[in-house]
Amino acid sequence: ATTVDVVANATTTAMSILSNALLLILTAPPTVSEYGIHHMPPCFVKEQTSIARSNTHEDIIGESSNRRSFVTSALALLAASSTVNFPADAFPNRLDAGYADVVPNTGTQPTDLGFSKRNSRTGGSYFGLKTCDNRSLNCWCSSAPLDDAPARYLAPWTSPNGSESMGDVRKVVDSYQLGQGGIDGGGFEVVQYDTANNYLYVQFQSYKKGFIDDFECWYNPASGKFDVRSSSRVGKSDLGVNGKRLEYIGGRLEKEFGWTLERRKRGGKLV
Repeated sequence: ATTVDVVANATTTAMSILSNALLLILTAPPTVSEYGIHHMPPCFVKEQTSIARSNTHEDIIGESSNRRSFVTSALALLAASSTVNFPADAFPNRLDAGYADVVPNTGTQPTDLGFSKRNSRTGGSYFGLKTCDNRSLNCWCSSAPLDDAPARYLAPWTSPNGSESMGDVRKVVDSYQLGQGGIDGGGFEVVQYDTANNYLYVQFQSYKKGFIDDFECWYNPASGKFDVRSSSRVGKSDLGVNGKRLEYIGGRLEKEFGWTLERRKRGGKLV
């Protein structure tokens, strides 16, 4: 059982015990002594202007209302206290509550993502996604010219229905398996889904340290193919994380939607 399962089971048990106890208090009839004083817990008794009072219908209704208010407040307090509070920069759909108390190392979100006209390192310009640093080992991109960063290049992806296939990518992302290949246990978030321009931007987070990677997919009308980019924000090496993510998403597009991806001759990998 995961940490979340244990916490959930303990919380459920505690809620059941407290609920039963509170219901006993709620449903128990008020008792009245021979002097007409209601013997109830102090939290249900209002300030009295007289030591004794009569057992009137209004008294019983008032006390019943007090009981219900107390029960409602107690249950609400318990429910709130049982909620797992993640750090502000953690994604709520993370794999489980493990390392949830660690402040994520999210890095800085790039300000130059998306599709636009860009300068090519080899001269001229191109229109598409941001290129990778050829010296970095934590980025892959199919949009920039091959000569810009040959070591970090992968071929664009081909779909059977052209620009109408962006929905395929969204379906794969929405059902993404957290923790697949030992990565992305920290969850993910769709930041931008532009159906008019066939662009998707998703942030994926690592499980322990909370590193965030940026994934983009855009239909390039000039080539009639989908350009993809996956890059880490922090460090020089990603230990293969971005490659595993691309392999998972691309592999499902091949199997489930009939996409065509250019794979390496040795090993059949995308990157």
